[in-house]
Amino acid sequence: MTSEMHSPPRRVALGCGISQLINWGISFYMPGTFAGAISTQNGWSETLIYGGLTLAMLMMAALSPFTAALLTRFGGQRIVVTGTLLLVCGCLVMAQASSESLWLSAWVLMGIGMRLSLYDAVFAALVGIYGLSARPTISQITLLGGFASVLFWPFGGSLLQLMSWHNAVLVYAACGLLSALALCVIPNKKGQRTTQNKRARIPSHERPLAILYAAFVALMTFVSNGTSTHLPQLLASYGLPVTVGMLWGLGQTGSRGLEIFSGSRLTPVTLALCVSLLIPFCFLLALCGIFSPLTLIGFVLGYGAVNGLMTIVKATLPLQLFDRQQYAERTGLLLLPAQLLAAASPYSWAWLNNHIGGQNTLWLSLSLGLLIALLAFMMNRQLRLLTNNVEPQSSYP
Repeated sequence: MTSEMHSPPRRVALGCGISQLINWGISFYMPGTFAGAISTQNGWSETLIYGGLTLAMLMMAALSPFTAALLTRFGGQRIVVTGTLLLVCGCLVMAQASSESLWLSAWVLMGIGMRLSLYDAVFAALVGIYGLSARPTISQITLLGGFASVLFWPFGGSLLQLMSWHNAVLVYAACGLLSALALCVIPNKKGQRTTQNKRARIPSHERPLAILYAAFVALMTFVSNGTSTHLPQLLASYGLPVTVGMLWGLGQTGSRGLEIFSGSRLTPVTLALCVSLLIPFCFLLALCGIFSPLTLIGFVLGYGAVNGLMTIVKATLPLQLFDRQQYAERTGLLLLPAQLLAAASPYSWAWLNNHIGGQNTLWLSLSLGLLIALLAFMMNRQLRLLTNNVEPQSSYP
């Protein structure tokens, strides 16, 4: 009852895609737009301002193991709409934040809302309803969501030209209400309830594959978040304008578009192999930037493309690796290390740049890229061993 299910209507992809574009823009990308104005008006350090986002990511990790149970009990639509409304509440609290404690409290709300309303929760809800047929829709949603930084960074900057950051955040809250309305296209189907032990237990024959998936996604997330956070600093160190960073978004949306237009012909594991091999190659281009700035431009465009496909890989791999009915439970548990490393990556990359230098940090990134590729090959090998001994759980070859 997986691959035979009907594909989601186009309005589901459109509504969820618009919602993801807005939700990412008003949460994850918000500090990058408003940090300077907030620091100037409130006298807060940018460390504190970005610390709010780190706190939100930690809240996401803390809530992750319970998300599947919430989706099962209340239904996907109610959960993602509730998460979006929590983002709205977080923006409203931020707009009134006159103290550091209130600012951080707002990010606690935002963190809960982000876990319930961003990609992972939406994908789990769609897979629970449509099974393997949700894969093309997932790719379409990431395509629209990829425009969040491209649209909300200049949008937020324009708002700051017209009003204070407090009022600009109120405008973001209003955008969040539109996002919640767009999510009404998702059917509110509840999952089948199982015992807690059955939900939590990973069969012994699946544990090596589950560990490899968790490690693979965690390392990809760590490298990607750290690199993207400090991309402007890397460009400046090579004497390139920050506007070159726009190629990151171009590569990200372009690769997702190609994946959609190709009809998602590659299986998730094959796509993961291709993406993982591109990671060390991209960092090799960055290291060659000392000889020619063109190679660094190639890195920005190429790694942006890799980053765009990473989201699709992370979301679709569990469809091939595990039983579709266990998608929400598996991802809720196995993405926990990735969410913790996502919270740590900006500070880790800042520490590395300060203590070993940007060039050595790139060498470390290349080494981690090779490790990611090794994990992808090991995951592919383990899947083949598993399918040779256990009847496959999905229609993927």
